[in-house]
Amino acid sequence: MFRYLFILLFVPSALKAQSEVEIPLADQFDAVAIEWIDKTKYLKTYQGVNEYCQNPNFRKSVNKLLVTIHSYDSLIVNKLDDPSAYLGWNMKEEKKTRSDIASFEKDFQLDHFVDEMREACLFRNEIEENSEKLKNGVGIESYDAKVMVLETEVSRYLNKIDKLVLRIDDHLHVLDIY
Repeated sequence: MFRYLFILLFVPSALKAQSEVEIPLADQFDAVAIEWIDKTKYLKTYQGVNEYCQNPNFRKSVNKLLVTIHSYDSLIVNKLDDPSAYLGWNMKEEKKTRSDIASFEKDFQLDHFVDEMREACLFRNEIEENSEKLKNGVGIESYDAKVMVLETEVSRYLNKIDKLVLRIDDHLHVLDIY
C-alpha cells in the first residue's frame, strides 16, 4: 500500500521536475535581444514608424519587448549581486556590465522611449499632412527628404538602444551568467 502511495505522490512530481529544463539566463537574453534587433530593424524604416504610430498591437508588442529587456536587466543585476555566483568572474567585465545596465535603465526607460516615438509620430503626421506640397518640393523640402530625416532620427535613437542591448548580451556570455 505504501509503495502505491509513494508512486502516486512522488513519481508525477519527479517527472514534471525532470521535464522542466531551465534555460540559462544568457540564452534567454539572446532570444530577447534577437527579437529586439529584428523589431528595431523594421522600426527604423518609414513603414515601421507608420505601423508603430497607427497599429496599437504593434506598438504594444514593441513596448512590451522593451519592458521585458528591462526585467532581464533586473535578473542580471540580481545574479551579479549573488555572492555565490561570481567566483571566477572578471571584475572589470562585471563593472562594465553594471555600467551598461545602469545606462540602459537610466536613459531608455519605457516612458522615455514612448516620448521619443511620439515625437517621431508627430513628425510623421506632419509629413503626411503636407505630403501633396512636399511631393512637389525640392531638396530638403521634398517628401523623400523629410522621410529620410525621420528615418535618420529614429535610427540614431534606436541604434543607441541596440548597441547597449548587444553589449549587455556580450557581457552575459563573457561572464558566463546562468
